Amino acid sequence: MIMIRPRHVAALLALSVLAACADTRSGYPSLAPRPVERAVMQADPAPAAAPAVPAPLPASADIAQIVARAQAADAAFRAAVEKARPLILASRTAPEGSEAWVAGQQAYSDTESLRAPVGEALVELDRRREAATAAGREEESAATAEAGLQVQALDEAGRALLAGLMPA
Repeated sequence: MIMIRPRHVAALLALSVLAACADTRSGYPSLAPRPVERAVMQADPAPAAAPAVPAPLPASADIAQIVARAQAADAAFRAAVEKARPLILASRTAPEGSEAWVAGQQAYSDTESLRAPVGEALVELDRRREAATAAGREEESAATAEAGLQVQALDEAGRALLAGLMPA
């Protein structure tokens, strides 16, 4: 009796699979490109359309838009604070882990996340001020610095508003 071990069975299976791959029979479709595919590959590509690029805004208008977006975000933040204020204040006296405490924490986090666009505007204005200074455009650098001070005031006021809602 011939005894075949499991490792020999695996080797025999592998050899039979490899033997099947070596079949030289014809009749299988070729993987070469068909005539219609060759014609398409030789055709001239369609000309690329020029991307529509809007005319750049003057630096002062662009800076004004950044400040306007920061002011709109600050207004939305302040409205959200007033809406969340009762939940936040109720959580200050609620036991930690209670439903009121959790609701207040969530309201605080939700309103705090609305401050992000103001911070992003500060970063953008700072980046633009540095670029203008490096390029020697003093007028643009000064305008950007002035806008940065306006947005920084919004950021500091928002930070103070949130700090006043939480117990010390």
